[in-house]
Amino acid sequence: MEQILVTVDTNQPLQNIRKAINMLRGVVSTTVVKEPILTKTQMQQAYVKESLTRALQEVKLAKLEGRKLQSVDDFLKELDEEES
Repeated sequence: MEQILVTVDTNQPLQNIRKAINMLRGVVSTTVVKEPILTKTQMQQAYVKESLTRALQEVKLAKLEGRKLQSVDDFLKELDEEES
């Protein structure tokens, strides 16, 4: 069995779309999944997790490629230069 994900505009009548999909040949079932509403704290935590994961991947890739990463002091110096 395979699945197809259909994203629907919230302005459309969901039940009508669901009924239409159920009428298609081969459709076994339909399920409505609503997006969870994240709190501000949860959104911040997700952002931090994504950022740290990306940074860790960059460090691992640099080690594999034998590249030297920029030091914190060099990074802060570069930021100061950009602001000037």
